[in-house]
Amino acid sequence: MKRLFIDANVLIEILLDRRLSQQCIQILEDTSQQYVISAVTVHIVWYIAERYNLNQNKVDEVLSIWEVLPLTAHNVKSARERYDGKDFEDCLQAVCAESGDCDLIVTIDKKFKQHSRTSLPVTLIS
Repeated sequence: MKRLFIDANVLIEILLDRRLSQQCIQILEDTSQQYVISAVTVHIVWYIAERYNLNQNKVDEVLSIWEVLPLTAHNVKSARERYDGKDFEDCLQAVCAESGDCDLIVTIDKKFKQHSRTSLPVTLIS
């Protein structure tokens, strides 16, 4: 079973029912995969939920199905070492995915691979 790291923007797309939400949902419906997120994603999703006054029960439901990878001091240090001034959050997410033994990263961010400098394959939802 592959471990797929889901970038925060995928969950935000679904919660806000944006343009790519159906494609995001389809990818996440494959029960032969194991899906994980980071503690950073939990924070980002709750920030968006508060900002857009989303139903908190729906947010709880969406977040409850994931394995949540921890954010460690080592992750922060590693992300900082690869950060080149473009997108620290992408670096942090990538390091969490790598340290969490994920097989690939799923995102809607076209520049995720470039900004994060991850060694993992990146699947782009578009």
